[in-house]
Amino acid sequence: MEWRAWWYSLTPTPDYSHGKVLLYATDWCPYCEKTRALLQQRQISYQEVNIERSAEAQAQYQRLAGKGVPVLLIAGEVVRGYNEQRISTALDQWQARQAQTMLKQNMMKEK
Repeated sequence: MEWRAWWYSLTPTPDYSHGKVLLYATDWCPYCEKTRALLQQRQISYQEVNIERSAEAQAQYQRLAGKGVPVLLIAGEVVRGYNEQRISTALDQWQARQAQTMLKQNMMKEK
């Protein structure tokens, strides 16, 4: 078994749950800062994972085929690098799915 495969087998997979936005980033990356600013501007709650501070975070990032930062995980969709249009489109789709889910839940409660 290749050592990377062995290491990844010991590392928990990233949380792909539909209600989460994860940002894999570093402190020094200007594109990470732009991504943070975009998420804050859109009032998106997100969890940031610094890939330089944790071996587990680094391994999760590698599992996502990380070759640069930022890497955004938006409800299971991976967006690599800073591309405002791609990020905004992914966020719009995610928010639409969340709104649809909430509407369905409210309709079920009313029955």
